[in-house]
Amino acid sequence: MKLAIITINFNGAPETIKLLESLQSAENNANVFVVDNNSQSEDAGILENYFQSALKSDQISKLIKNKVNLGFSGGNNVAAETAVSNNADWVLLLNNDTTVENSFIARLKTILEQSEYQNPSIIGIPLNEGKRMAYAGRINWLKPTLRHVYQPLSMFDNKTAYAIGAAMLVHGKVFETVGFLDEKYFLYFEDADFCQRAKAAGFEIKFLPDLGLNHRVSASTAKLGSPVLLRYHYRNALYFNVKNGPWYIKIAVWPWSWLIITKQILKLLIGRRSAQSHAILSGVMDFYLGRFGKITLG
Repeated sequence: MKLAIITINFNGAPETIKLLESLQSAENNANVFVVDNNSQSEDAGILENYFQSALKSDQISKLIKNKVNLGFSGGNNVAAETAVSNNADWVLLLNNDTTVENSFIARLKTILEQSEYQNPSIIGIPLNEGKRMAYAGRINWLKPTLRHVYQPLSMFDNKTAYAIGAAMLVHGKVFETVGFLDEKYFLYFEDADFCQRAKAAGFEIKFLPDLGLNHRVSASTAKLGSPVLLRYHYRNALYFNVKNGPWYIKIAVWPWSWLIITKQILKLLIGRRSAQSHAILSGVMDFYLGRFGKITLG
């Protein structure tokens, strides 16, 4: 079985290096792709120096340096396309703010050799966040955010669940059938969107028990600034709902967007959190005008 692991670095080289070191300790014989999403020169230099001095050539597949920031979706796609073209059976997307325990790779491969995992699928791996375990994501229609599920697997509805992109295992046949992550999102909602597309194509979304995958809440996206994140959330939520929702949700997206606009205008009139309101309104307008991908400020 051929396993490829992909992680993205964006101005977070120390975090990425922690993940790489944990993968080395895990007796890793997978192909590891690190995609640098056009980080600042200092950060990119730290990562490149680490590759040159600390990593053995047979323990890492490739450091891919993008000339522009392609976001979560585009960054993963660059490496996933390479992995699939090189006949990877499974592709594991891992956030760079995760680390794995020594037995992680061995346990994962043992599980994948079981008969119930022989058919192509998407598999969500729970994230140990210290005080709680994030087992999956849950789709809630007409909401600007998607929530994670912190209940044991037997206690949540699999029909509304999706694999969290921070630790999502995808069979190569799924990519070949449904394509790659939708780059219109740039970040947020692309994991849920991908799972919905896979379900529509007849693939199962499965969830594993704890495999020793630890997740530290990352500050990488927070560096964009809260208003920018709100703009991504509202734009992408509207796009996700109109693209993936049942027929009545596709219709309801429009009055929902009008309600959002009305609410934010009222907040502006009373002078409450104006920066956030401007960002949300910009996100709605981005959706209306078909402005997707990376949001450019100024």
